[in-house]
Amino acid sequence: MRLSNLIFLLPMLLAAQNELLTVSAQPVIGKKAEPFVAILNVQLKPGLHANTNKPNDELLIPLKLTIDKGGFDVVKVDYPAGKNEKYSFSDQPLNVYSGAFQIGVTLKAQPGTAAGLAMAGGKLRYQACSETMCFPPKTVDVRIAVDLR
Repeated sequence: MRLSNLIFLLPMLLAAQNELLTVSAQPVIGKKAEPFVAILNVQLKPGLHANTNKPNDELLIPLKLTIDKGGFDVVKVDYPAGKNEKYSFSDQPLNVYSGAFQIGVTLKAQPGTAAGLAMAGGKLRYQACSETMCFPPKTVDVRIAVDLR
């Protein structure tokens, strides 16, 4: 199998999932001296929602992406806007994600990172809830295949 074919199969191999949420990233091409953007595709199971990265209540657990220190620095993380939804268990509307959404993460190779195929790893922490209950917070591994040139 050619290397170029393998790069396009990686999203299927790198999709992290558990029973509540899946996350995957398309392979990206980055230049060593320039920031580049990777897109994470996130899908919550039907009927579930997760707090956004900036929930309306400080007691709620926010969705948070972290990238490991392993050759890449995070320039910024672009979370999508959430939707304010009213649930029976809360007096106030909650700012949540549901269904499918994307998170953009701008990365930059650290000085000394070798050109070629690399893997940026990280974690996505979230708490999923239904209309009636919240599940314990979970963390899922995130892997981004990078072709660094």
